[in-house]
Amino acid sequence: MSKTVSDAIINVLDGLGEAGLKRFRRKLCDCKRDQGPVIRFGKVEKADADDLVLILIRTYTENGALDVAIEVLEAIGDKESAEELMDFQKSRNKSPGPSVPGDPGQHFVDLYRKDLIERVSQVDPILDSLLQRKVIQQSAYSDVRSERTSQKRMRELYEGPVKGFGVSGKDIFLEILTEHEPYLISDLKGEK
Repeated sequence: MSKTVSDAIINVLDGLGEAGLKRFRRKLCDCKRDQGPVIRFGKVEKADADDLVLILIRTYTENGALDVAIEVLEAIGDKESAEELMDFQKSRNKSPGPSVPGDPGQHFVDLYRKDLIERVSQVDPILDSLLQRKVIQQSAYSDVRSERTSQKRMRELYEGPVKGFGVSGKDIFLEILTEHEPYLISDLKGEK
């Protein structure tokens, strides 16, 4: 059985000792993040490593929990533990695009096509980012923008450019979706 995000973080937190865990809890609440919720100290004050991991994953999803744990470890000066989690993160990212257990070949943006078409509301900034990062061309950008509703724009995006993205293009598309629709992506990642 392969190591999970939860296993990796617990392993690192167990190695901190009580003083290190106390610093981790305090800094976890102090760190200001660009997006996403902030964890209140009362929620983690008496939490052990197992409880902290549950709180991190419930608050930020698995990938987000890993990023936050790395950020906090660096903030408390534990570079070695942060590097251990970064190595784990890199080993996880070697697989071909984010997918769901039980369906290893299907990319997240393909798996949740229907949900993304129905629920994405910030289509214009997503299109702007795709154009800026040269994932789509100006003509595709114009075609998608010509549709009247968010759902029609997302459907047009899927019918045209997304078909030709490939894994790296879909990875960038997912990054952009996560940037502009963080709560939707977080919700979808927690559905399965």
